[in-house]
Amino acid sequence: MGRPDPFLLKNLCLSICIGMLIHSRSYGQCQNYQATKSYDTTLSNTGFAVYTLPFPQFDPDSGLLISVKLSANVTSSYGFNLTNLNPTPATYDLTVGQEDMYMVSGRPSVVRMTPKPIGTYTLGTGESESQALFPLITNNVTVDSITDATGPFMGKGNVSVRYMSFTYTSLLAYNSPAYTFSSSTISATKFSMSYLYCRTGIVLATDLTRFTATLAAPSTVQLDWSTVNETAARQYEIQRSEDGHSFTTTATMNANGDLSSANYTYNDVLPHGANGNVFYRLQMNDNGKFTWSPVKQVSVGSSGKNLRIYPNPATDHIDIATGTPNGDWQVDILSASGGLVQHAAFLQSNLLHLPFSNHLSAGPYFVRITDLRGQRVSISSFIVRDPG
Repeated sequence: MGRPDPFLLKNLCLSICIGMLIHSRSYGQCQNYQATKSYDTTLSNTGFAVYTLPFPQFDPDSGLLISVKLSANVTSSYGFNLTNLNPTPATYDLTVGQEDMYMVSGRPSVVRMTPKPIGTYTLGTGESESQALFPLITNNVTVDSITDATGPFMGKGNVSVRYMSFTYTSLLAYNSPAYTFSSSTISATKFSMSYLYCRTGIVLATDLTRFTATLAAPSTVQLDWSTVNETAARQYEIQRSEDGHSFTTTATMNANGDLSSANYTYNDVLPHGANGNVFYRLQMNDNGKFTWSPVKQVSVGSSGKNLRIYPNPATDHIDIATGTPNGDWQVDILSASGGLVQHAAFLQSNLLHLPFSNHLSAGPYFVRITDLRGQRVSISSFIVRDPG
């Protein structure tokens, strides 16, 4: 094998070092402005329970989400009764363990405590070993850290965390096919969820005064932003993500270089079949110095298979693409509490234009769409924003 070209090695090292320097600088800034938001709840059970826990999602406007930590701090007491029914003496080994399972959007993780030996007991025929409730586990902490699938945790609603707590018994009997055993457990868990993030103060470029993402058409997201005192050499990188964590640059725009103010619009056409939440941010490159916008979330699609609502957020109207051939429809706009806000009917159409008959206050709304022929009902949601 020949010796490597020194020139190539020098340039390779230079490229790697520059990349590491940029990454280190960006991450270092983030480290200085890291913050956490934590939520917790207290649970109790008798040895086995499955909980569905609602927690507030991380608001993308707060900054850049780095990781999510789920943890369970378990304290429990355990008692048992063991009787040897064998006609001869027998020996028993008793151990007890704790298992915690976390699941969010189908992503499971199981954390097991190393089983704790309780004791070895040699019992004659008919003899018993009993212990009343005694401390078994004290502040046993299990943790699941999520860094690569944070999308379900981002938004302005709630995320459901499914948590299972299970205290299990392992009884090993030597030369004893016959015995009776019973146990009891009282367990208390402090369950916590923490967001580690970079505060908006460092992520947000100081000269970025506005950044919005709106579903402008069924498969098009309109991005708008405004800046002041921007540098002429700046580049705006439009970045998209499906999970709110891993972003890919989809387009790059050169700055106008306006020292007073500048406004930009970019329409991002989504891949065919895109559905669910899509996340956007701007990465601003000023001669190798990087700053970022807050992350914005856009909901694409709905509970209806091909239903699309746009613009979303809306101001004075919504358009509904049913994704079906022409049909007859009843459309109801509902408030966040479920009250009827507006009602309309459409005949022989698959694109429904619905101006708001009254001014709607900013906030979330539901739309209920009934197929008057097939009597199928779809429900989706949209946001109304203040036009000012």
